[in-house]
Amino acid sequence: MQSPFAHDRLPRVEEFYGRSRELSRINQAIHHSTNLLIHSKRRMGKSALIRHALAQQANDTLCLYADIFHITSKEGFAQALLDALASAHKGDLKSTIKKLTSLLKRVRVEPAIDPHTLEYTIRPVVATLSFEEMLADFMAGIETIAQQQRIAVAIDEFQQIATIGDVRLDALLRSHIQQHHNITWIFLGSKRHLLTSLFEYSAPLYEMATHFELPPLCLDEIEAYATRHLNIERAQIEHVYTLADGETKLLQNILHLLYLEREHPVTPESIDRALDEIIASKDTSYRMLFDTLSQNQKTALKIVGKQKRAVYNASILQEHHIKKQTLQSAIDALLGREILDRDGDRYFLPDRTLELWVERLSPV
Repeated sequence: MQSPFAHDRLPRVEEFYGRSRELSRINQAIHHSTNLLIHSKRRMGKSALIRHALAQQANDTLCLYADIFHITSKEGFAQALLDALASAHKGDLKSTIKKLTSLLKRVRVEPAIDPHTLEYTIRPVVATLSFEEMLADFMAGIETIAQQQRIAVAIDEFQQIATIGDVRLDALLRSHIQQHHNITWIFLGSKRHLLTSLFEYSAPLYEMATHFELPPLCLDEIEAYATRHLNIERAQIEHVYTLADGETKLLQNILHLLYLEREHPVTPESIDRALDEIIASKDTSYRMLFDTLSQNQKTALKIVGKQKRAVYNASILQEHHIKKQTLQSAIDALLGREILDRDGDRYFLPDRTLELWVERLSPV
């Protein structure tokens, strides 16, 4: 039997729980064709949330989902949008190809086999097209559809467009979005400083979407779901929640390991053992990452992993034998590599498991 606590894959419909307020907000935005920016630290379940929300709207809304985490060029961005448009059309291949061919004037579509599912699918062919032609075809296509049907376009890891240097994708998107009707754009991301640069005052996308920070799952919702599958008390769920610091992925991973041992009672000790197992499983990859850091960056990571706030306190600097300016430079480098993040005066590691691993390192 498959574990009901999905932690390394997207949850099935019956495994998705909580997020009723968030789903209502997304559904309302789609219904009224208003745009959303959904952001949070990593591993909080943004992708699962938006996929579940789009599935709920699929009966009367054409829902497009594009994950652009791996894009490295403007052409890759346009390709991802076209792939999402092709994937959103369901039905037999012949009628789907005919419909897409009528929508896309320059892009050719052809049948292909999905390497993961081994099922037939539709693939946009763009080898001879420029980025401008690809984007123009996509925008014209959804604008045509929107005359008859509501559309939702969700772009996951949206901050990646800020890494494309030869064109202002945010400015191009604004020029189209501000003219759209019956289309909802939903942007999702986790890299705070990049997202901020895209939606801050004077940026092209400023006020083009309502900001919406995804909070941790509610304890009551976790308890309601977990107790259906585990003999676990509220105090133990709170212990799991505290260890995970509200991070959905780690919380689900701990519950998954407890589920595998469900014939034994859940205790604080069994929860701690599950966490130890998770941290141990990542030890090699974390050590490899740690070895790429300079000595000052290693020191900075240890300080932030344990202190969070007041990291420039004189006693901390003295304890770790590091100067304030040196520590500032090291922290800036770690922020640039997205190993660290900050919220006001609080620094933290976006990967909670890595944060716990760092906490266990010796201070010097």
